Amino acid sequence: MKREDMEETVLDMAKKLRAYADAVHGPTHARITAVETPLQKLEEKIDENPKNLREKIREDLLQISAVQIRGSGTQRRRSPGRERGYTPCAELWFFLRDCGENMNRWDGKCTVALAQRVHELKEAKTQRGSSTKKEAAPVAHSRTARYDDDDMSNPLKEPLRHMLKERRITVIVTRKAITRDERFSQGRDFLQSSSN
Repeated sequence: MKREDMEETVLDMAKKLRAYADAVHGPTHARITAVETPLQKLEEKIDENPKNLREKIREDLLQISAVQIRGSGTQRRRSPGRERGYTPCAELWFFLRDCGENMNRWDGKCTVALAQRVHELKEAKTQRGSSTKKEAAPVAHSRTARYDDDDMSNPLKEPLRHMLKERRITVIVTRKAITRDERFSQGRDFLQSSSN
Protein backbone atom coordinates (compact mmCIF):
# COMPACT_ATOMS: atom_id res chain seq x y z
CA MET A 1 0.00 0.00 0.00
CA LYS A 2 1.13 3.39 -0.81
CA ARG A 3 0.94 6.31 1.47
CA GLU A 4 -1.22 8.16 -0.99
CA ASP A 5 -3.96 5.49 -0.83
CA MET A 6 -4.25 5.71 2.96
CA GLU A 7 -4.54 9.48 3.18
CA GLU A 8 -7.91 11.14 2.71
CA THR A 9 -8.40 13.65 0.02
CA VAL A 10 -9.91 17.07 0.53
CA LEU A 11 -13.01 15.91 -1.31
CA ASP A 12 -13.52 13.01 1.15
CA MET A 13 -13.13 15.38 4.09
CA ALA A 14 -15.67 17.81 2.57
CA LYS A 15 -18.22 15.00 2.13
CA LYS A 16 -17.81 13.94 5.78
CA LEU A 17 -18.22 17.52 6.99
CA ARG A 18 -21.41 17.96 4.91
CA ALA A 19 -22.87 14.73 6.33
CA TYR A 20 -22.03 15.87 9.86
CA ALA A 21 -23.60 19.30 9.27
CA ASP A 22 -26.79 17.70 7.95
CA ALA A 23 -26.96 15.36 10.94
CA VAL A 24 -26.49 18.19 13.43
CA HIS A 25 -28.60 20.86 11.78
CA GLY A 26 -31.50 18.62 10.71
CA PRO A 27 -33.15 18.31 14.17
CA THR A 28 -32.37 21.95 14.90
CA HIS A 29 -34.15 23.12 11.75
CA ALA A 30 -37.12 20.89 12.59
CA ARG A 31 -37.42 22.56 15.98
CA ILE A 32 -37.16 26.01 14.45
CA THR A 33 -39.98 25.29 12.00
CA ALA A 34 -42.07 23.84 14.84
CA VAL A 35 -41.77 27.19 16.62
CA GLU A 36 -42.23 29.27 13.47
CA THR A 37 -45.67 27.86 12.63
CA PRO A 38 -47.32 28.84 15.95
CA LEU A 39 -45.72 32.27 15.69
CA GLN A 40 -47.14 32.74 12.19
CA LYS A 41 -50.58 31.73 13.47
CA LEU A 42 -50.24 34.22 16.30
CA GLU A 43 -49.31 36.99 13.87
CA GLU A 44 -52.40 36.17 11.80
CA LYS A 45 -54.58 36.37 14.91
CA ILE A 46 -53.09 39.76 15.74
CA ASP A 47 -53.87 41.08 12.29
CA GLU A 48 -57.41 39.65 12.21
CA ASN A 49 -58.71 40.45 15.67
CA PRO A 50 -56.76 42.89 17.87
CA LYS A 51 -59.52 42.97 20.54
CA ASN A 52 -59.25 39.31 21.45
CA LEU A 53 -55.48 39.46 21.27
CA ARG A 54 -54.93 39.80 24.99
CA GLU A 55 -57.21 36.89 25.81
CA LYS A 56 -55.53 34.60 23.28
CA ILE A 57 -52.06 35.57 24.50
CA ARG A 58 -53.11 34.85 28.09
CA GLU A 59 -54.47 31.45 27.09
CA ASP A 60 -51.31 30.63 25.16
CA LEU A 61 -49.11 31.75 28.04
CA LEU A 62 -51.14 29.67 30.49
CA GLN A 63 -50.75 26.63 28.26
CA ILE A 64 -47.01 27.21 27.96
CA SER A 65 -46.59 27.72 31.70
CA ALA A 66 -48.67 24.60 32.41
CA VAL A 67 -46.35 22.57 30.21
CA GLN A 68 -43.32 24.02 31.98
CA ILE A 69 -44.80 23.26 35.41
CA ARG A 70 -45.56 19.67 34.42
CA GLY A 71 -42.07 19.25 33.09
CA SER A 72 -40.33 20.53 36.21
CA GLY A 73 -42.83 19.15 38.71
CA THR A 74 -40.76 16.15 39.70
CA GLN A 75 -39.15 18.06 42.57
CA ARG A 76 -42.10 19.30 44.55
CA ARG A 77 -41.32 21.36 47.63
CA ARG A 78 -42.81 20.08 50.84
CA SER A 79 -44.41 22.35 53.31
CA PRO A 80 -42.62 22.89 56.63
CA GLY A 81 -43.21 20.38 59.40
CA ARG A 82 -45.50 22.64 61.37
CA GLU A 83 -47.91 22.91 58.45
CA ARG A 84 -48.06 19.10 58.25
CA GLY A 85 -48.93 18.88 61.96
CA TYR A 86 -45.53 17.60 63.05
CA THR A 87 -44.50 18.45 66.61
CA PRO A 88 -40.82 18.08 67.50
CA CYS A 89 -40.00 15.60 70.25
CA ALA A 90 -38.34 18.31 72.37
CA GLU A 91 -41.53 20.39 72.52
CA LEU A 92 -43.53 17.36 73.61
CA TRP A 93 -40.87 16.54 76.22
CA PHE A 94 -40.96 20.03 77.73
CA PHE A 95 -44.75 20.13 77.71
CA LEU A 96 -44.85 16.89 79.70
CA ARG A 97 -42.20 18.20 82.09
CA ASP A 98 -44.12 21.46 82.61
CA CYS A 99 -47.29 19.46 83.35
CA GLY A 100 -45.44 17.70 86.15
CA GLU A 101 -44.93 14.30 84.56
CA ASN A 102 -42.24 11.97 85.92
CA MET A 103 -39.69 12.38 83.13
CA ASN A 104 -37.76 9.26 84.11
CA ARG A 105 -40.78 7.33 82.83
CA TRP A 106 -40.57 8.99 79.41
CA ASP A 107 -36.81 8.60 78.92
CA GLY A 108 -36.13 6.81 75.62
CA LYS A 109 -39.78 6.70 74.52
CA CYS A 110 -40.70 7.45 70.91
CA THR A 111 -42.28 10.69 69.75
CA VAL A 112 -45.62 9.00 69.11
CA ALA A 113 -45.88 7.89 72.75
CA LEU A 114 -45.02 11.41 73.95
CA ALA A 115 -47.60 12.93 71.59
CA GLN A 116 -50.25 10.51 72.81
CA ARG A 117 -49.60 11.43 76.45
CA VAL A 118 -49.69 15.16 75.63
CA HIS A 119 -53.02 14.60 73.89
CA GLU A 120 -54.34 12.75 76.97
CA LEU A 121 -53.21 15.56 79.26
CA LYS A 122 -54.84 18.21 77.09
CA GLU A 123 -58.11 16.23 77.04
CA ALA A 124 -57.96 15.80 80.81
CA LYS A 125 -57.45 19.55 81.24
CA THR A 126 -60.50 20.37 79.13
CA GLN A 127 -62.68 17.73 80.82
CA ARG A 128 -61.77 18.57 84.40
CA GLY A 129 -61.25 22.26 83.90
CA SER A 130 -58.37 22.19 86.36
CA SER A 131 -54.62 22.03 86.08
CA THR A 132 -52.84 18.65 86.08
CA LYS A 133 -49.60 19.97 87.56
CA LYS A 134 -47.74 17.71 89.96
CA GLU A 135 -44.38 17.91 91.65
CA ALA A 136 -41.77 17.15 88.99
CA ALA A 137 -39.15 14.50 89.56
CA PRO A 138 -35.54 15.63 89.10
CA VAL A 139 -34.08 14.91 85.69
CA ALA A 140 -30.48 14.92 84.50
CA HIS A 141 -29.44 18.40 83.34
CA SER A 142 -28.22 17.22 79.94
CA ARG A 143 -31.72 16.03 79.03
CA THR A 144 -33.37 19.33 79.93
CA ALA A 145 -30.78 21.76 78.61
CA ARG A 146 -33.09 23.60 76.27
CA TYR A 147 -31.80 27.03 77.27
CA ASP A 148 -28.52 28.35 78.60
CA ASP A 149 -28.25 28.65 82.38
CA ASP A 150 -28.05 32.43 82.02
CA ASP A 151 -31.03 32.63 79.67
CA MET A 152 -34.15 33.35 81.69
CA SER A 153 -36.38 34.18 78.71
CA ASN A 154 -39.71 32.45 78.37
CA PRO A 155 -40.81 31.81 74.78
CA LEU A 156 -43.57 29.48 75.97
CA LYS A 157 -46.98 30.58 77.13
CA GLU A 158 -46.70 28.74 80.45
CA PRO A 159 -44.08 29.44 83.17
CA LEU A 160 -40.66 28.01 82.42
CA ARG A 161 -38.92 25.79 84.95
CA HIS A 162 -35.14 25.86 85.12
CA MET A 163 -33.15 23.14 86.83
CA LEU A 164 -30.26 24.55 88.85
CA LYS A 165 -27.15 22.38 88.82
CA GLU A 166 -26.03 23.07 92.42
CA ARG A 167 -29.33 22.57 94.30
CA ARG A 168 -31.35 20.49 91.82
CA ILE A 169 -34.43 22.49 92.68
CA THR A 170 -37.04 23.76 90.32
CA VAL A 171 -37.48 27.49 89.98
CA ILE A 172 -40.62 28.72 88.35
CA VAL A 173 -39.98 31.89 86.41
CA THR A 174 -43.06 33.85 85.41
CA ARG A 175 -43.18 35.98 82.32
CA LYS A 176 -42.22 39.56 83.09
CA ALA A 177 -40.86 42.40 81.02
CA ILE A 178 -37.64 42.97 82.94
CA THR A 179 -34.12 43.65 81.79
CA ARG A 180 -31.42 40.99 81.72
CA ASP A 181 -29.52 42.64 84.62
CA GLU A 182 -32.65 42.57 86.79
CA ARG A 183 -33.09 38.87 86.00
CA PHE A 184 -29.59 38.08 87.22
CA SER A 185 -29.99 40.15 90.39
CA GLN A 186 -33.33 38.47 91.15
CA GLY A 187 -31.74 35.05 90.66
CA ARG A 188 -28.88 35.95 93.02
CA ASP A 189 -31.32 37.32 95.61
CA PHE A 190 -33.37 34.12 95.42
CA LEU A 191 -30.31 31.91 95.89
CA GLN A 192 -29.13 34.00 98.84
CA SER A 193 -32.54 33.91 100.52
CA SER A 194 -32.89 30.15 100.02
CA SER A 195 -29.43 29.46 101.49
CA ASN A 196 -30.20 31.51 104.65
